[in-house]
Amino acid sequence: MRQVADLVGTVFAEELDARGRNALREMQVVGRLSPMLGDTLSLALLNEYISGQVWIEDGRIIGNVTLQCMDQAGSRWRISNVAVLPSHRRRGIARTLMLAALREIAQREGNWAVLQVRADNLGAHDLYGDLDFEDVARDAIYRLPAPPAEPNGAETAARLEPLRAWSSKVVLELAQAARAPLAQWAQPVRSMDYEVRFTALAGEWLGRLTGFYQAERWGAWQGQQLMGAVETIASRTSEHATMRFLVRPAARGSLEQALIARGLRSLARAGSNPVLVEHDGEHREGIAALRDAGFRVQRDLITMRRAIRPQDIRL
Repeated sequence: MRQVADLVGTVFAEELDARGRNALREMQVVGRLSPMLGDTLSLALLNEYISGQVWIEDGRIIGNVTLQCMDQAGSRWRISNVAVLPSHRRRGIARTLMLAALREIAQREGNWAVLQVRADNLGAHDLYGDLDFEDVARDAIYRLPAPPAEPNGAETAARLEPLRAWSSKVVLELAQAARAPLAQWAQPVRSMDYEVRFTALAGEWLGRLTGFYQAERWGAWQGQQLMGAVETIASRTSEHATMRFLVRPAARGSLEQALIARGLRSLARAGSNPVLVEHDGEHREGIAALRDAGFRVQRDLITMRRAIRPQDIRL
């Protein structure tokens, strides 16, 4: 596991986010344990849900692919950490590892293989396409160094009103309507992502009172239907602020600038930390509005899937 962690760290050094770096550190911790204890942990804790294949030459791991079960039924399996040392590329190692991964999923009676690839990694995307993977979603993280004093789009006809709670059912329904069905297959819209329980609301009130934490939520209505919404969160204990916004398909092109401007005005009052927005790549009007506001892509990922076929067991 230590060699796998070193390989993944070498190949993806510039791509890992905080969650990826934490996972890498966990792999390194297990790898530093004594061989017996390390093997025991791997077998007892990982093998049922995490597996994989490696390519070894001269006693050294130079290629890796990781498999992770995504549900209790064992239907979906995530393929990740497809890595080959730069000195050993263009020899078909990645393809061979991918075929081995698909074979193992078939042996474990899985139904789907799911993976993510950087949008600018055309070689890897082509490889997965050749193996019959299809695009199902695209999501990117956008970064703004600091909220401007007066955001673009301040002058708008859109009327935004404060939302009492981001947890309301209307916001959840908006989130479901804003994301394509195939993208929801890859990453379902979960009610817990839009719930703000009483304890959280109390924490937000205390945060505003002390100035350590600020959360704001605004929405645009058409009659009784919520057409768009924006949420901002800023904390003195975080290196960056976050913003997320949603627009119903019927209102796309008319609300994005207003929602982003409203969010940036809220964050400007909270401080000058960088702002991160994770947004659906299929919402082109939203991406255009983010770029117009000065946001730039920090990470852009395409989610792909492939149905597992009976003959894959012979790959």
